[in-house]
Amino acid sequence: MKILIVHAHHEPKSFSSALARQAEQTLTAQGHTVDFNDLYAENFNPVSDRHNFTTTKDADYFKQQVEEAHASAVGGFAPELEREIQRLEACDVLIFSYPLWWFGMPAILKGWVDRVFASGRIYGGAKIYETGLGNSQKRGLVLLTTGGGPDMYGGYGVNPPLASVLAPVQHGVFWFNGFLPLAPFVAWSPARITPEEREKYLAALSARLQDLTTEPPQVLPPLADFPGWSTDAKKRFMVTVTRLKPMDDTFKSLIAAEQARLAEWRRLGLMLDFYMMPPAAAPWHAYIVFRETDAAAVQRHLDTLPLARWMGFQVVEVI
Repeated sequence: MKILIVHAHHEPKSFSSALARQAEQTLTAQGHTVDFNDLYAENFNPVSDRHNFTTTKDADYFKQQVEEAHASAVGGFAPELEREIQRLEACDVLIFSYPLWWFGMPAILKGWVDRVFASGRIYGGAKIYETGLGNSQKRGLVLLTTGGGPDMYGGYGVNPPLASVLAPVQHGVFWFNGFLPLAPFVAWSPARITPEEREKYLAALSARLQDLTTEPPQVLPPLADFPGWSTDAKKRFMVTVTRLKPMDDTFKSLIAAEQARLAEWRRLGLMLDFYMMPPAAAPWHAYIVFRETDAAAVQRHLDTLPLARWMGFQVVEVI
């Protein structure tokens, strides 16, 4: 496979750079063709303006999408930008490697996206979401380092949940262009851990990348579910879960399988939210928000839970 790593860190000796090079070495050793794009080393200019083009559609008013569409039609991208676009078009897997700065990408990487994902050439018209450049076949992966720890981004921390922080990339860049996003690889607070812990992260990344081509991606809603760019054709259902029988040894032996099933529902975009009371609470309840077509489809999912025979379910449609 052809893999494009777009790396954005200004310090070659940083742990972010170490992760990116580890990814390059691991994937190359597996026989993949790896294109390593170090934006700082290549002195990439993130500013998007008329220097993107060798052609002009409207000299009096610069509208980037208009100029991109014109350049796409007449071959009018500047040579350095044309090279970047071709690198993107050629890849099967797109990896963004960067430190989390102000809950987002460094400016140089955001500028790369602004310039390279050109209207008409990369997206637009029939090329969007499931029919975009990735055509629901290419993959996107975020390789991330953070300053804060996992508790800060876990949903109960002072920072937004990591899924919310990464939505502009996972949904807005990858999936908007037809790349199915993989779960991000996150090295938490590498500046605050030991060298041994950093080595474990490098080893974990290599292990993770062994299955890169077969790893199930995250499933996001296709444009087909939003006819006429309207609201979602699928509905929302709230499931209230009660426990009908006491927890016994068999129940406890199935907890891991239950958690795996819930994680799979989340990956598939079926389960939007999950909350439960502490296990010892009496009475005990859990609450699941589903995205599905009807209540019967939700019930069919619930019936597959390893702990279903211990549980009672009330399914109601919500708005």
